[in-house]
Amino acid sequence: MKKYLKIISLISMLAIIAVAFAGCGGKEETKATTDGKSFTYWAVMNPTSANLIADYSEMMMYQELEKRSGVHIDFIHPIQGSTGSEAFLTMLSGDTLPDMVEYDWTTYTGGAQQAIDDEVIISLNDYLEEHAPNYNDYMNGEKGKANNNLYKLQSTTHAGQHYGFNVLNIGSSRIFNGLCIREDMLKKWGMDIPETIDDWTAVFAKAKAEGFSKPLTGVNYDFSFTGSTAFFNTAFNVGKYYYIEDNKVVLSAFQPGFKEYIAQMAEWAKLGYIDTGFVTNDSAKVEGNLANSISIAAVGGVGGVIGKVVPAARQNNPEFTLIACPLPVSERGKTAEYRSMTGEAGPLAIAITTACGNYEKAVEWCDYLYSDEGMVLHAFGIEGDTFTIEETDGEKHYVYTDKILMPENSGVNSIGEALYKYMLPANHPGLNQHPDYLNGWYELDEQKQAIAMWNDEEGIANAKAHFLPTLDYTEEEASEKTDIIEIAEAELEIAITDIILGRKSISSYDEAIKKAKNNGFDRVLEIMQSAYDRYLSKLS
Repeated sequence: MKKYLKIISLISMLAIIAVAFAGCGGKEETKATTDGKSFTYWAVMNPTSANLIADYSEMMMYQELEKRSGVHIDFIHPIQGSTGSEAFLTMLSGDTLPDMVEYDWTTYTGGAQQAIDDEVIISLNDYLEEHAPNYNDYMNGEKGKANNNLYKLQSTTHAGQHYGFNVLNIGSSRIFNGLCIREDMLKKWGMDIPETIDDWTAVFAKAKAEGFSKPLTGVNYDFSFTGSTAFFNTAFNVGKYYYIEDNKVVLSAFQPGFKEYIAQMAEWAKLGYIDTGFVTNDSAKVEGNLANSISIAAVGGVGGVIGKVVPAARQNNPEFTLIACPLPVSERGKTAEYRSMTGEAGPLAIAITTACGNYEKAVEWCDYLYSDEGMVLHAFGIEGDTFTIEETDGEKHYVYTDKILMPENSGVNSIGEALYKYMLPANHPGLNQHPDYLNGWYELDEQKQAIAMWNDEEGIANAKAHFLPTLDYTEEEASEKTDIIEIAEAELEIAITDIILGRKSISSYDEAIKKAKNNGFDRVLEIMQSAYDRYLSKLS
């Protein structure tokens, strides 16, 4: 991440230099002449798709979109193996920009507003009403109002500029990761799903006695203050990383409950309940620990750990069951106050660059993804081929065909691979998280249970109250924040890890926090608060 931030700083510098050399007239000279029938489109390929097709021109979704729109897209993808940020740098420093660029423009130093001010991309404000009626409805129309204008708040700059066509999440589910545990073992031992720290301690003690050598496994960011997924910290009434408390940006490690949480992790590590290899573990290691009965619990994703481990483990153990748990609480019957969630709008967006020769037609092409037909194509594909329509209780539902649900029919190994061979159903610009998509992809009962468990109404309400959206920083703020975090974050992370692993006592925690503040974390919070205040000001 630190390398990434440095690269983005360099990206912005190069972009500014390019603008300075080009001048206002230079931008016009590089602008392509087009009738809107063909555009160049730069995007980092979805990693699953990249393993199955050469580029997006081979994807059924885009082939069908060309038929419907009459617009041809020449895709430009970074070479596999290169990072998206490095490729973004190379693209921006080239002689001519593509017509459209799909990227997280909030990572441009100074944010998306700076990219507009640098004349790298255009503001869409003057084009939405006439040329993007579908997207505009989510931004400024009835669909936007029905969502309390959160789509617009989370997809515009602090100056109120629309910098691109963002990922918009239209379903009610916002949480897809959380704690999971071997339910089959709990039933065998006559134990309930744990809720409190005492409950979890009892389960880990039993698991250890029954041969699970590392009852709780995970990766570094599960235990760290920097991790995004809620963990056992919720039992101590504290969140993870940065979050909102009464309209103030706070850092988890500075809150009283976080010290208690770290002390508990250190105690469990001392008792042998924690996989102390979490510092170097990757997801494959965690999945292996669960599948091979080395561990009984971990943080898992609906489509990741649960979706991978359950079918793999059942090949040797038909009784294997891995289910989602409620987030730990201080007392049974309570609902965790803190949990990590995705927002209403994601920062990944299709931006129209200043090199595009026909802004209006490019905007119209992007807008189709936000129409009802575009949403169906984006998430389900083509009727009669990858999905059919069924009616249940008077409601229309989209149901994937065996081309998706039986992936061997498509020459792939999983439903996920089948989906991303033919379309981009989630986490890409367009309308995401349609309930029928989630129900179709997450075929296991354990996955459906996880979605319901982690997205209960009260829990989602709590999560929204503390949700920190993607913030828009000025170039100066972004640079200062990055410089501080380079040192302060790494040192605090090491100090916390040392306490968990028993290298240092919990008594060293306060000194580590004091040092982190002296290293500039208080200033980071000030910068983030300023950015958050600007976000709130857009409400008016």
